[in-house]
Amino acid sequence: MTQAFIPILPESAPFTPEQRAYLNGFLAGLFSRAPGPVADPAATPNPSRLQAITILSGSQTGTAEKLAKRMAKEAGKHGFAATVHDLSKFSPEQLAAESKVLFVTSTYGDGEPPDNARGFWKALRSDGAPRLGQLSFSVCALGDSNYPRFCQFGKDLDARLLALGAVPLHPRQDCDADFERPFQGWLTAVLTRLAAAAGSESPSSATSVALAETTAVASDHEPAGWSRSRPFPARLRTNRRLSAADSSKDVRHFEIDLLDSGIDYEVGDALGVWPTQCPELADSLLEALGFDGEEAVTGRDDLSVPLRLALTHHLELGRIPPALLEFYARQSGDPDLLHLLSPEANGELPRFLRGRDVLDLVAGWPRVRPTASEFVALLRRLQPRLYSIASSPKAHPGEVHLTVSAVRYQSLGRARRGVASCFLADRCGSDTPLPVYVHSNPAFRPPAPDAPLIMIGPGTGIAPFRAFLEERRAVGAPGRNWLFFGDQHERTDFLYREEIEAFQASGFLHRLNLAWSRDQEAKIYVQHHMQTCSADLWRWLEDGACVAVCGDASRMAKDVDDALRQVITQSGGKTVEQAAEYLERMQSQRRYIRDVY
Repeated sequence: MTQAFIPILPESAPFTPEQRAYLNGFLAGLFSRAPGPVADPAATPNPSRLQAITILSGSQTGTAEKLAKRMAKEAGKHGFAATVHDLSKFSPEQLAAESKVLFVTSTYGDGEPPDNARGFWKALRSDGAPRLGQLSFSVCALGDSNYPRFCQFGKDLDARLLALGAVPLHPRQDCDADFERPFQGWLTAVLTRLAAAAGSESPSSATSVALAETTAVASDHEPAGWSRSRPFPARLRTNRRLSAADSSKDVRHFEIDLLDSGIDYEVGDALGVWPTQCPELADSLLEALGFDGEEAVTGRDDLSVPLRLALTHHLELGRIPPALLEFYARQSGDPDLLHLLSPEANGELPRFLRGRDVLDLVAGWPRVRPTASEFVALLRRLQPRLYSIASSPKAHPGEVHLTVSAVRYQSLGRARRGVASCFLADRCGSDTPLPVYVHSNPAFRPPAPDAPLIMIGPGTGIAPFRAFLEERRAVGAPGRNWLFFGDQHERTDFLYREEIEAFQASGFLHRLNLAWSRDQEAKIYVQHHMQTCSADLWRWLEDGACVAVCGDASRMAKDVDDALRQVITQSGGKTVEQAAEYLERMQSQRRYIRDVY
């Protein structure tokens, strides 16, 4: 039997006994796994010759890209020669020449493909797309069920491949935010299928066990160092409000001390933060359910924990998951809830869920009384939150900065708070361990030092561009810099005003356009400034400028994309089709990059 891996902080760690106990409990709940049998290497499939497979990734923030590399590594262990390609560098014609292809792709925005898959998807769904009768494939789709078009691009891709004649090697796997287990199951099944095909016969039960065990081991042992499953217990050193006291927003600047962690990051990366839930929300849930919080339930990775700990550290409470809603509808027999789950609901479900959390459902239907174990099983796992890093390690060695808007609002007569943003703003003191890790985002990096850089980041979208400017100044980059920034009011919402104006005064920030949407009768946004600067923007583009965008995907990013197309058509003299091709070419050259959410 193998020993379960449970990292425990050493006595030498710089924490008080109470802090060490808190962290050890958090880590145990996060990592503990039941011991399993060691895989027999002799049972691992070993085809007589390497079988070629191709792995294609569509990634917005780097997660799918990482999983694709992991898939290739696992395939190699089982005797397959796997090649990994970014979808921006692959065409349908190349796909038609392949025999076995695995896709792993995210969905971004309103069911759209990630940026690096946009050109591929446009070509694949065109009338001229080639037939794919020789192709066997499987799709792993990444998404978040909190959004109405969950995994939509993965679903669309799967359907289009089938329509072009491709044969499914294994059914599509749709993965929610807590993707590890379904991804592992899909990968194990696919590798088993490939092993069977390579051996021209069904794999033995020993082979299937070996594949499952070695694939699971790979997921447990991430690259050395701190990671999503092994976060570093950092310290929050600075919590400073950036927006004015009378602003409608509460935007904070956080400085996090990485101590002697050895953590490295690059500008453009994100910081993953593992939050805890608001204790008052957990207490209200316990009261509404009639529990005292000491009931033993199954927490993360099958570890038995008290219900109160599960609610605060392991479970998502901010949104109602489909399984919980269905349970309450069936148990209560409420016709209104049952109607929401019916095909005749016609868009009513998203409207019902908007602004409601788990407590609203529990308090609204008090006659439904799940057991503690039933209740926990119906909730989603608490997930880390990713925030764009707002600092350059060259300018701030040993620390990392974030720019976060604390989410606070009223709904249905009750105050609501964002889980991670208010954990940072309200509940994380300098003596509270802050579990963090770096989420690498290689697709979002500043360009070569001599290349011009156009940055578009309203609101907290300014975060990575503060880091870009610090980095380019630290390395002495001679390329010109142009920033588009804005928010509601100049007086209350000019984030990092002194720093931005200092960049401009020194001549390092060559151009600055500011859009204050509420300082005049007509609302003005960054895309409006782009249109008024169309001729100059076109000249920068023709000079090889990189356009970097950060912020809201559903509105701002789309408006900025439309504005760029107008710049290319109006000032560049291109047709609409040529403008689309121009932007696709920029994306393939990593000259049009986006960190949108």
